[in-house]
Amino acid sequence: MPPTLSRHSPLLALGALASIALLACGSPGGSTSSSTGQGTGGSASVSSSGATSVSSTGSTSTSSSSSSSSASVSSSSSSSSTSGGSSSSSGAVWAPGASAPIHFHWMIGSFTTADILPGQAGPVVYDIDGQSATAADVAAIHAAGAIAVCYVDVGTLEPERPDVASFPASVVGPAVQGWPGEKWLLATAANQSVLLPLMQARFAEWCQGKGFDGIEADNLDAWTNISGVTEADNLAYDLAIAGLAHALPLSIGLKNVMTDLDPSQYPSFLSAFDWALNEQCYEYGECGTYTAAGSFIPAGKAVFDVEYNVAPDCAQANLAHLNAQETDLDLVGATASGYAYTPCIPDAQTTW
Repeated sequence: MPPTLSRHSPLLALGALASIALLACGSPGGSTSSSTGQGTGGSASVSSSGATSVSSTGSTSTSSSSSSSSASVSSSSSSSSTSGGSSSSSGAVWAPGASAPIHFHWMIGSFTTADILPGQAGPVVYDIDGQSATAADVAAIHAAGAIAVCYVDVGTLEPERPDVASFPASVVGPAVQGWPGEKWLLATAANQSVLLPLMQARFAEWCQGKGFDGIEADNLDAWTNISGVTEADNLAYDLAIAGLAHALPLSIGLKNVMTDLDPSQYPSFLSAFDWALNEQCYEYGECGTYTAAGSFIPAGKAVFDVEYNVAPDCAQANLAHLNAQETDLDLVGATASGYAYTPCIPDAQTTW
């Protein structure tokens, strides 16, 4: 579902506006060490303490994060290197930090190698559609010294995807409002033994096979949009999805879900996800979630915020080490009609 028409239902939007959280002032500190095992199918369960287990062909456990002076990099393989939390031929999963700005180019609506921008300094990321991208696209991003992130929808079924017939009717739920033909996936405990292998295949073919460094897993929050999926089942699915990415091994970001979590759930998700992506946290007054104690920025993990309808408070975002920008809703490439991109930190700047 690239991109999101409106991330919040009317009820959620009203709730967010009623409780606007301000970003904490001051520089973030510390970081986390991520510990995620391999999950290749089966189902996951979340205990009240925030621990996670994945059963079937593999097991995954996540523990609460521990502090250190910089963002950690977990062992595995990857293909490119940049500064500020990188992946390299030494076998590290990309784990971007919060100590320096990262230039985030979200082009899942369209992308060609002509969209790779000049004048970049410091860490740079291109987030593009995994299924439609080619290995040559990823190689060109790497040749420019940038990180390549692979967009994959794990929570809804888009009718144009080539593997759509592989999803049985039993795992397909109601229509996604505003997106004709697209339907929510029912990530119940019973359905995860079906869904997880399908997502593993997508990750392997669309992302790992083309040389991507990380994955943007979309629509991890079905329980906030439809009935029929419980919060516990959905969060267990999300953690298992992170395990699939790390097993390849690829980096993975937590998209939007953090604002729906209770702080007691933060440790599991900080351990399982390497960075975070949020849509419209300024518009909905949710940016404080990412600077709260136990969240991503205090843990030294990068957070990217994308606004469509309002400009972010850049002075506030920069002080908090939040990579914020305003961009076009269609998230098209730089050479496409309608492209818009106004980051808080200019692309040629390397410091907050």
